[in-house]
Amino acid sequence: MKLLNRAVAFIAISATLQAAPAETQARDKMPFAYFLEQVPGTIDAPDDLPNNAKDVVIAKVRLTESVSWLGGRDQSGERARNLPRDILFTRIKITETRRGSAAVGQVFDVRFGLRGEKRALVYPYTPDQRSRDYTVVMYLDDDGKHRLAAFPISQSQYSQWEAEQSAYTRLRGKPGFSE
Repeated sequence: MKLLNRAVAFIAISATLQAAPAETQARDKMPFAYFLEQVPGTIDAPDDLPNNAKDVVIAKVRLTESVSWLGGRDQSGERARNLPRDILFTRIKITETRRGSAAVGQVFDVRFGLRGEKRALVYPYTPDQRSRDYTVVMYLDDDGKHRLAAFPISQSQYSQWEAEQSAYTRLRGKPGFSE
């Protein structure tokens, strides 16, 4: 009987250990967003913040400018040097503070999107998307720069964003287009 109980316990532990990496791998492949239209229930206690995150602010914001890419300059085939760790930058204006010490109307420079990240990410791209209010989790990092926390989104949310982005990109390519 003891042998049977040990065998069952061993199988249960093995199944748990095998399921955990699969769940982590699935999460690592999920697309993610930094600007949220629908606020998840876990936003008041985000668990993906770095240990050194300070001055955490949860707020509704609006972009004050388009998102900019922080890539390096073309080095004629050579690998770019001194690249920042983030790939995207924008300025946001606080429209409502949910948690933290940011005043309504205050403007922040924020960075997001880690260089080398392989998952698909979503950010306000089209003029309509840039005009919306979003909820963000912003924190001050050790280097004195404000960064945004990422949140996993569903594949259908990513597909909807991708369709809007593609339609806008096609429209921009047509003769006579102006914003």
